[in-house]
Amino acid sequence: MSGDETVNDGTSVGGATPRDDMDVVVARAGAGLAAMDDALHQLSTARSRVTHSSGLVAVEVDEQGGMTGLFLPDSLAGVDAGELGRAVVETAARAAQLVAERRERILASLGDRLSD
Repeated sequence: MSGDETVNDGTSVGGATPRDDMDVVVARAGAGLAAMDDALHQLSTARSRVTHSSGLVAVEVDEQGGMTGLFLPDSLAGVDAGELGRAVVETAARAAQLVAERRERILASLGDRLSD
């Protein structure tokens, strides 16, 4: 017999047994499942809160980039409605962008972990 030939009892002469091979497959599958669970948790809890550079508004978004919070000062006296609107839109867009970037990093990391 040469290097890795199998004998009738399922053992391998000079190499790994089929059981060893299966253990490796199961371990890799388990590691992949753990990586996917971790990524799913990170994706489902990704949030972002950004304050506009003027300090006028802050916006919080969820893992989908949807606004979950809008924070304004107690008084908006003297604040131009157009300026306020632009600040809200800009801040919400930036917060959503940050969540999207985080999602990309999470998915890239998952891809790396699964390809190992």
